Amino acid sequence: MLDPTITNFLAEQQERISGTEPHIAFSDEEYASRLERLQRAMAEDGVDTLVLSSPESQNWLHGLALRWYKANGPRDWRPLTCTVVRVDAGFILFEGVEHTEMIRRTSAAADVRLLPRYERDGMLRFIINEMKQEGWVAGSNVGLEKYSAIPNPAVSLMIEGALLDAGARVVDATLTARRVRAVKSAAELEAVKKAAEICDAGLLHLASVLRPGMTELEAHGELIRGLSNAGGEPAGLHQVAFVGLAALGVYHEISGRRVITEDDFLDVDPCGVYKRYHSNRSQLYAFKEPPKAATELINILAGGFDILLERARPGVRIGDVNRELYDYYEQAGVFELNSSVWIGGYEMGIAFPPDWVGEWKFTVVGGEDDDRVFEAGTVANFESMCGIGLLDSFVIEEDKTSLLSKLPHEIMVVGQ
Repeated sequence: MLDPTITNFLAEQQERISGTEPHIAFSDEEYASRLERLQRAMAEDGVDTLVLSSPESQNWLHGLALRWYKANGPRDWRPLTCTVVRVDAGFILFEGVEHTEMIRRTSAAADVRLLPRYERDGMLRFIINEMKQEGWVAGSNVGLEKYSAIPNPAVSLMIEGALLDAGARVVDATLTARRVRAVKSAAELEAVKKAAEICDAGLLHLASVLRPGMTELEAHGELIRGLSNAGGEPAGLHQVAFVGLAALGVYHEISGRRVITEDDFLDVDPCGVYKRYHSNRSQLYAFKEPPKAATELINILAGGFDILLERARPGVRIGDVNRELYDYYEQAGVFELNSSVWIGGYEMGIAFPPDWVGEWKFTVVGGEDDDRVFEAGTVANFESMCGIGLLDSFVIEEDKTSLLSKLPHEIMVVGQ
C-alpha cells in the first residue's frame, strides 16, 4: 500500500502547480483580432478549415508555448498537436491530456479537446472525428501548413489521407497561415522591441567578460547568461559564438571547443527573445585594435543600413531599394568578396526550434525585379555581408524606419 505521505506530498505539489498564475502573452482582445485577420485571409484564399500544425502559428493565434512537439520522437508518438480554425466559426485546440497544465498556463484557447495519455495511436482519428462532428470536413477546402517542419512528412501524409477519406479537398495553406504574421500589431512591436533590448544586453555582457583563453563554448555560455539575465528566452536557433568572420564561409558554424586567442576575432549571431518574438543582431569582437582594413570594411557594410533606413518606407517598391543597395555595394568594390554569401533580409517574429527565419524576405543581388512594396508593421533583419557579416534588425512604421538595436555598428574591442 502506498505511503500516504507520498500521496499528500504530490497533492500539495499539484496544488502549488495548479495555483500558478497563467502567463499568457497577450490580451484576449489581441488574440481576437488575430483570429479575425486569419479568418479574413482564409476567406480570401478559399480555405474553409485550416489545420495549424506549426508551433509559430498556434502561438500567434492563442499563445500555446511548449518545448516539445514530438517532432522527431518515436513513430507512434506522432506530432499531432494542432489548432483547427473554421473560416466562419472559432477554433479548436487538439492535444494530449498530459499538456493540460501547459495549455492552462500559456494558451487563451477556449475550446480545448484532449486525448487521454495512453491513447496516442488514436489521436488522428480523434481529431478527424471531432472535425466531422462540427461539419468542418466533408465538402470543405481544408488547408494544411505543408511547409511546416511539424508534423514530419509521414504524419503529414497520414493527416492528408484521413481528410481526403472524410470527404475534404486538401490544399496547401502555408501562406494563408504565414502572411497574417508578417505585419505586426502594436502589441507585437512592443514585444520585438523588448527582444532587441535583451539582445543588446547579452552582447554587452559578453563584452564585459570575454577574454583570450576562453573557448567558443565558454563565450557562448556567457552570451546566453547575458541574454537570460535580461529576461531572454531560448531562441529558435543556436546562438552561435565562433572564431572567424561569418561571411568567409563559417556563418552557420556551431560553437565548439576551440580556444580563442588574442589575435582572433570572435563573431556572435544571437537573437533576443521575448514572448517568443525574436530580434537578431550580430557582433564582432576583437582583443586589440583591429586592422584599418577591417574597420573600413565594417564602415562600408554599415553604409548599407543607412540606405535601407532612408529608403525602406511604407509603399516603396522593394526592387527599387534592392537596386540602390546593389549599386552601393558594387561602387564600394566589395561584391567580389561576396561570392558565397547572401545580402538581404528576412522576417523576424515568433519562432520555435528548429528555425527563426520567417517567410517574408528580400534579396539585394538580383532583386531589382521585386514589385512588392514595404509595409508598415514589418520587422526583419538585414544581413550586410561582404567578407565580414554585419546583421541587425529593423522595423518599418508609418512615419519612420529604424534599427532595433541601440549598439553602434563597429568592431567591439574587449579584454584590455
